Amino acid sequence: MIYELIGQETIAKRFSGLISSGRIGSAYLFSGADGSGKTAMALNLAAALLCQDPQNGEACGKCASCQKMITMNHSDLHFIHAMPKAKTASATDPFVGLKEEDYQIIREERVKLSQDPYSGINIPGAKHILISQMRHIKKELSMKPSEGGRQVVLILEAQMANEQAFNSLLKVLEEPPPKTTFILTTSSLELLLPTIRSRCQNVKFNPVPDLILVEYLGLQGLDDSNAQRVARLSGGNVRQAKLLMKADFSKVDTTILDFWRIMMAGNINGRSTSLADVAKLIEDYTKMAKEDPTAFTNLLRFMIFWLRDAQLLEASGNADQIINSHLIKEMSAFVEYYPTFPYYETIRKTENIIRDVKLNMYVPALLAELFLEMRYQLRKNKKAKNAT
Repeated sequence: MIYELIGQETIAKRFSGLISSGRIGSAYLFSGADGSGKTAMALNLAAALLCQDPQNGEACGKCASCQKMITMNHSDLHFIHAMPKAKTASATDPFVGLKEEDYQIIREERVKLSQDPYSGINIPGAKHILISQMRHIKKELSMKPSEGGRQVVLILEAQMANEQAFNSLLKVLEEPPPKTTFILTTSSLELLLPTIRSRCQNVKFNPVPDLILVEYLGLQGLDDSNAQRVARLSGGNVRQAKLLMKADFSKVDTTILDFWRIMMAGNINGRSTSLADVAKLIEDYTKMAKEDPTAFTNLLRFMIFWLRDAQLLEASGNADQIINSHLIKEMSAFVEYYPTFPYYETIRKTENIIRDVKLNMYVPALLAELFLEMRYQLRKNKKAKNAT
């Protein structure tokens, strides 16, 4: 393996066997949650297919082809991902008309991905896979491989292509040129067209088990306590675990506690909070969603972890299994003051926002609806002062 792959050994072994026996298919669809290893496996599969001297079905890591793959600069790897659309766009070439800064960001993101296949591709203004990219790939595939061997088409987060874009690729996907393999990845299988799903062999990636994540985090230098916390917070998402390894949890805890103080109309640093603070939260979170989508998603996930811990504490009174055990005092008070808070519904709505933001829905409206509903439910479910 020339790219890091964590906890997906069974899938990796399967593909090594297929390559060794010469039974590789023409189209695969890697589906699963973010951070499960879809992209890492796709890159390793592409490297093995393009390798000049594969060893036991895996890329050798030494040949000229592997060296090009390591830098994501192989002419027979056709890499498709969401891109910004140029103002003077070409119908057949997605790069025509792009600004130099767009080129630079795309190059930097691809280099980052080559160094860490769990990092993802994050390009400002890249909301869709463009039809011009599909047309360009069809033209490229009509020519012989530059290296004289196989061609690989890697489509990252394929659900970001609209129906028109994929319809332009259907025929070549169904009847690809000889020695051509398509590898599609998606974190939202339900959003892919049935015509695309039916033309690919679906490979399901499950979240990485906590035990494997704890072992990995320990090798990265985390002590067992922090490794356990990060693994549980990550929910099997290696990308999330890598980010949380570097997190300042004291700052995170303060942010989350202040969030709930605002939701409860409580005090922060001796000052009473109000709806103006809610409006400021919406403004700040909207800005974060635009400028740093990963940080925004992480913040919402921390809210979800708090809610799940509180729900568990409310249901069982047992603090042994909660993630935020260091906040047990604050969480216990929350559970006592709001004995009938609708945890499940609030968690579901927060999870929906994480999903909807990825679909480019209007963030301020989503946040306003969630936050105002939280404040309403907290007022509605607050324990009466004279309750025993």
